[in-house]
Amino acid sequence: MLLFVLTVGVYWKITLTSQYTWLNSPDHVNQILPWMEEEAAQWKQGRLPIWDMHHWGGQSLIGQDQPGVLFPLNWLLWTIPFSNGHIALAAVNWYFILIHYFAALFAYLLARDLGQSKFAAVCVGAAFGLSGFMGNVNWPQMLNGGMFAPLVLLFAFRALEGKRPVFHMSVAGALAGFAMWGGHHQLPTFTLLAVGFLLLFYGVFRGLRMKAAVLMGAACVTFTVLAGAPQLLPSYEYWSHALRWVGAKNAVGWHDKVPYVVFNLYSLNPAQLMNFVLPGWQPAGTPYVGVAVAALALLAVATRADRKAAPLAAVAIAGIVYALGSFSVFHGALYAILPIIDKSRSAGFAVFVVDLALAALAGFGIDGLLSRGAEWSNVLRTGAAILFGTGAVVFGLVVGRLAFQGDKVLDRPEFAMLALSCAATGVIFAATCLTQLPAAVLQAAIAAVMLFEIGSVTGQLYQPREQGWKLVDQLVAHDDLAAFLRKQPGTFRIDKNIQDVPYNFGDWYGFDEAQGYAGVTANVIGVIFAPHSREMLGVEYDLARAPRDSDGESVFHGKSGVNVYRVPDAFPRAWSVHSARRIQDPNHRPDDFDVPREQLVSSTFLEGAVPALATCAGLDSVAVRQTGETEFMVDAKMACRGMVVVGNTYFPGWRAEVDGKAAPVLEAYTFLTGIVVDQGEHRVRLWYRPVYLFAGCAMAALALLGLLALRRVDPVLAAYPGS
Repeated sequence: MLLFVLTVGVYWKITLTSQYTWLNSPDHVNQILPWMEEEAAQWKQGRLPIWDMHHWGGQSLIGQDQPGVLFPLNWLLWTIPFSNGHIALAAVNWYFILIHYFAALFAYLLARDLGQSKFAAVCVGAAFGLSGFMGNVNWPQMLNGGMFAPLVLLFAFRALEGKRPVFHMSVAGALAGFAMWGGHHQLPTFTLLAVGFLLLFYGVFRGLRMKAAVLMGAACVTFTVLAGAPQLLPSYEYWSHALRWVGAKNAVGWHDKVPYVVFNLYSLNPAQLMNFVLPGWQPAGTPYVGVAVAALALLAVATRADRKAAPLAAVAIAGIVYALGSFSVFHGALYAILPIIDKSRSAGFAVFVVDLALAALAGFGIDGLLSRGAEWSNVLRTGAAILFGTGAVVFGLVVGRLAFQGDKVLDRPEFAMLALSCAATGVIFAATCLTQLPAAVLQAAIAAVMLFEIGSVTGQLYQPREQGWKLVDQLVAHDDLAAFLRKQPGTFRIDKNIQDVPYNFGDWYGFDEAQGYAGVTANVIGVIFAPHSREMLGVEYDLARAPRDSDGESVFHGKSGVNVYRVPDAFPRAWSVHSARRIQDPNHRPDDFDVPREQLVSSTFLEGAVPALATCAGLDSVAVRQTGETEFMVDAKMACRGMVVVGNTYFPGWRAEVDGKAAPVLEAYTFLTGIVVDQGEHRVRLWYRPVYLFAGCAMAALALLGLLALRRVDPVLAAYPGS
């Protein structure tokens, strides 16, 4: 409860007022909030939002990882009623608070399991969950994957200390796998690397047998894969067919290695190491934990406060070396040797592991300081002297700048904050070894300095309403466009000028959109800019300030200056063809679209085997009967055998039946969905059933059964000599 109160208090700007927002950024407004809107809308209709029909002709939502379809905390958010027809920003704020609360709570549990006092554990929880990377990075899908790191290390330490090693390391792996459900793989990956380094440390310095280390490592990885399979397998399926923009010259697929030059953009610059104690924000993740936490962590290491202090310090050092990324030859070696490492391009984000290790070490330092043993006096005196000296030097530099540059010193308040933090922490160290202060006074002083430092960074960049929420306000600027489009008949798609409407309009308002700020399969992106492809997706309206490939006169004038233009020659959402051919060169697919529209309407082309179709003089009748996110129904009256083409993206998870009988789904025009239908009247049904998701759920169930079995029958493991 205390941690919850602290979380609410630290984030007072978004919990206790409505004057600030953490959401006023392009990623949040253009992608994340519309994703939440789409997921919540499907959830309220009783569906698990595994597919998004609103972008790129339809894309797997679960396969894109970041929407976090399977994460229970997201389900809670989606359950909250809409406000004014959309997801409530206040609800999103409290969802954000819960993420930080659970991160702090799990760090508290780690500290308690390490043997620390309740007060120290609360400080550890606050340091990890409310400051540093976890406290200041605002991508919820990233934080959801990082909140479980303390629990993973909790069970890893149990295993490494010889307590039912196989079972506890399997639990650690299962928790790392479950963390993958949160929306992003990077922080769980870095957590697993930390566990691997702990295994190495215990093998080199603590006598852990090689056989035991290999067995524990294998158990951890196995249960990570099994428990993470419901998310990992759909992600693998999707990204095997999709492209990812990672900052390289060209997009990469799953089987392409991310070029190492990308890590130059997302590594922690060595100059940013001072930001562990100097308030500030960095593009590679904010590492700031404050002077108090850093000094207490160093105190724990210097006094060897606990046998787990050394491995935690080693994890912190390893995390820094890894976070340096392209500045570190060791990171480059891991990139070259280990599989999958290249997929985690933001090496600098590994500072979150460093933050966790420093927070846990600070807990040992707090307990040692409060115990005030005689052996600590010299270390405390030395620490106080260093802190006072550092504070004096920094303060002197501030005064010097004031003397030479006047008010410009106010532009960089973080240096004065550093001097103040050094002085405050130094006073605590000095007072502890010089006087007999009551424990409650010391606790209050430690808590006050930590909260002061946390508050100097966390939440400081939140945008105040008085300065305008330019990006957030876009989400209500086009309500009139949506109202007009809802009145239009038929099943159609829209397109837009992304300069005029940058956010995912389709997800936010529930319209099928030709493009989007989202993942996209290679079959679509390869032809979306080819002639007629937009019309083949059924784009009837274009949203823009000026006409593009549309009628010159708008059919609706928006109050924001963005208008609705009609796109001529749009294909129906479903049609039939009686001619098919195999394309000669898949690398030149756009050329096959550069033909008259009449030819595309009547004839399709494929990369694989061409089905046998018939030509006849009669006319077909094809009409969309019912649409849904994961189901599509078409009534077809065929004069002879032909192919019904549905203007939706072809993807392996889609199934089809004709009059209740299974039918193969073909990749018409190399990117759309096609089903061969015989002469006569038929009902064609398409539905999305991701086999990879079902297989992943079965593997997760196997992981649960395996943990239950290991809990009852723990294999005997001689982890250490003499055990």
